[in-house]
Amino acid sequence: MTINLDDLSVAELEKLIKQAEKKLEKKRLDAVKSAQAEISKIAKDLGVSVDDLLQEKASRQKKAARKTTARKKKAGVRKPAKVKYRNPNDSSQTWTGRGKRPVWLREALENGAKLEDFAV
Repeated sequence: MTINLDDLSVAELEKLIKQAEKKLEKKRLDAVKSAQAEISKIAKDLGVSVDDLLQEKASRQKKAARKTTARKKKAGVRKPAKVKYRNPNDSSQTWTGRGKRPVWLREALENGAKLEDFAV
């Protein structure tokens, strides 16, 4: 169904809009009533009340929401890790103990030094 809107006057277009809005509201109400009837039928088939059926769904949604919020990490800036090791020959060279060992530390360990010798 196609209506040629170009041929309609402003008053006719406004009337058409009002009619369409009324029809849309009626269809929405009919859809809600149909859904309510279907929910009632399902609840009756299960032997529970509609309130119990909907309450169970709401409690599951709350539990799921709590789980997802518990898993979320806080956004923000992390504090830098504390320095655990320092090069005694150059105090600007440090290592937190995370990630790859720096070259200065690897070379010192290969030459017989112990990791504890560099602990801060």
